[in-house]
Amino acid sequence: MKKLLLTLVAVFALSFAVSAANYSINDDLIDEAIENAVDVTTSSFEALDMAASSASATVSAAAGKSDGVAVALTVLLGGFGVHRHYMGTSPWMWAVYTFTVGGIFGVVPFVDLIVEIVGLVDGTGLGKYYNNPKFFMWG
Repeated sequence: MKKLLLTLVAVFALSFAVSAANYSINDDLIDEAIENAVDVTTSSFEALDMAASSASATVSAAAGKSDGVAVALTVLLGGFGVHRHYMGTSPWMWAVYTFTVGGIFGVVPFVDLIVEIVGLVDGTGLGKYYNNPKFFMWG
């Protein structure tokens, strides 16, 4: 029991240590990158083709993460909220899922999975669920 408790405390501490708040932004480097950027112009038809192909991609452009990996994590470790941590939610969300026995006895990860599958099937993807701080990501 002690090992389990210490493991949970260690994972909990690591999840707070690995948050985006610990990173800094160097404005000078961003300004330099913008100044050195090359202007690319496309015709309106090429822009429409690019928008259509990016909408059907399996990688979310906003998060840079794979929708397929998010679904696989939901299937394998959904009861522990690992998929929510991967999708960029609060670093403590895994604890809420774990201590509520899979998010209200496994119902929440199951609904998460259904919502993710529907998003993939209808072509909209999971982009709107990335960086979602709510417990019920679909709400």
